[in-house]
Amino acid sequence: MKNWRKSLLTLSFLGCAIFFLPSTILLLTGMAPSIVASFIDKTKERLKALTVGCVNLGFCFPYWMKLVQGGHTPEKAMQILNPESLIVMYLGAGLGYLLEWICVYISVTLTQKKNKSRLKSIEKEKQHLTEKWGVEVTGNYPVDEHGFLIKTDEAKPAV
Repeated sequence: MKNWRKSLLTLSFLGCAIFFLPSTILLLTGMAPSIVASFIDKTKERLKALTVGCVNLGFCFPYWMKLVQGGHTPEKAMQILNPESLIVMYLGAGLGYLLEWICVYISVTLTQKKNKSRLKSIEKEKQHLTEKWGVEVTGNYPVDEHGFLIKTDEAKPAV
């Protein structure tokens, strides 16, 4: 049942791509880094592909508007796809990669600082409980070969 839906969606997509051929030419060429990012990003959330795709689309949009307003023909699309416009579109994708890298770096750094602070808080609480209840609270005390607590206050018999 799902197979015919997938086929219908693919045929619809191909029909639209052919019908809007100039836009397809421009956007497939300009959005190539986003297509690559979608194949590279294997995470569940696909945030890298989303970030790169959105920023890349934002940098392709002015050229697409120029195409739509200046005559939607394949010749016009090829005129717009000059090295300068491609550099701008691809720089948009590069900016998306940079933005994603910076956000991940900031997130990891803040999480590490939060975890270190929490660890210090736990250590203080552990120290407080050790002072209040004794060393047995920590679980760091000597046991014999059977796992029973060795009492330190017992006097060992002299041999």
